[in-house]
Formats: sequence, structure tokens, C-alpha cells
Amino acid sequence: MTDPIRIAVVGHTNTGKTSLLRTLLRDTRFGEVSDRPSTTRHVEGARLLADGTPILSLFDTPGMEDAIALLDYIDTLAPANARSDGPERIRRFLDSAEARARYEQEAKVLRQLLDSDAAFYVVDVRDPVLPKHRDELTLLADCARPILPVLNFVHAPESREAQWREAMARVGLHAQVRFDTVAPELGGERRLAVGAQGSRCRRCPRASCPGSAPLRDRGASSGRRRGRSPAARHSWPGRWGRWGAP
Repeated sequence: MTDPIRIAVVGHTNTGKTSLLRTLLRDTRFGEVSDRPSTTRHVEGARLLADGTPILSLFDTPGMEDAIALLDYIDTLAPANARSDGPERIRRFLDSAEARARYEQEAKVLRQLLDSDAAFYVVDVRDPVLPKHRDELTLLADCARPILPVLNFVHAPESREAQWREAMARVGLHAQVRFDTVAPELGGERRLAVGAQGSRCRRCPRASCPGSAPLRDRGASSGRRRGRSPAARHSWPGRWGRWGAP
């Protein structure tokens, strides 16, 4: 049996990351949802099942809050005349004292992304596109993992979807998924699953990559849409699960 694809759900604080997980898992008890910023303070994991087989491991991460200052700080860590690639820059930051202090939340996000196959970058399209969002994408891109933007709240009257699509395209993120966690579109879950599958294949050069096998439909075919279903449940014991805290 192949290992499930590991997806880190990342983004700015209060963009709907936990709500996305609740919708995908059909479990209203997963995590904590609130209008307060920074509600999620730890990484929480869940598995998405199809016909009883795990196909995705999903990780809800804290919201990124201070990407602009963090990017400036990471630049100060580089040795003189050094040319470091993205993952090396991120690991140097994770080894620093500030990763356990001022930037602890961002460190949890980046550490989880390095340990994942890809990321869903959840965007609240009601927000204007700001420099902090661009710096978030720079930090996430430095982890060298495929990123699939998930455009949330697309049905809101104040949606700025067009501006977000243009901003994503400017940084090379042309593949995007509309997935309103309040009113998901028909087929949205499937598009996310296919996007996750393609992310693993882009990372693996082998023709026999486990991610190249077609994903089966979700195990829950009865049309149940609320509460918890056998097809999707978070089954890890405790907040950190049996793998321990990253």
C-alpha cells in the first residue's frame, strides 16, 4: 500500500484553513473555528479515506502573521557571500533562536511544509492583495514544494477574485481552485484531490511514482453532506497524533 499524499494547509491567519479541513473531512468537530485571529496555534492532522484506504494526510497549520519581518530576518542569517537555495534558507531559520520565539507560528508552518509533499495555500479573496501576502508566498516557495492556491469566499459580494488570480499568476501559480468553504461548488473536492495527486507527481521523477495511480472516488457515495462520514475522518490520537509534534 502506498503512503498517502501529505498536504500542508497553509495561509494567512483567518483565511478559512480549518473550515476547509472541516468541509473536506465532513467533520464539524475538527479543530477550532472563530472570528478571532490566530485561532489555530498548533499543527493538527487528519486523514482522508477512500473505500477505507488513506489517500491524503492533511495538516492544518497556524496562520502566518508577520511574513514581511520574517523575510527580512532570514536575509540577515545568510553568511557573507553565500548563495543558498530556498530550503537551505528556511532550515537555517528553523535552527535559529527566533524560530522558537518571535516567529514560532511561522516556523511551525514552514517546518510542516518541508515535511509535506505539497501545500494548499488558502486565500480569503475578500481581502486586498497586500505585500505581506506576496512575502508569504516567497517564504512558502522557498520550501520547494508545489503550491495549489485555494480561493475561499469566492461568492462573497466583496470578492476580489480577479485581483487574486492575477497576483497568483504573477508568481507562477496559474493552477488555482475555487473552493468556497461556506458553499462548495459541485466537484470542488475532486479538483482538490486531483491537484494534490498532481503535486506529488511533479515532485517525483519516477514513472512508477505512487502518486501517478488514479485516485478513486471518495468512499462516501451515499450523498451525505453533514457530520462525520466513514469516507473522511481524522483518526490520529491526540492533537499531535502518534507521530509527535513537528
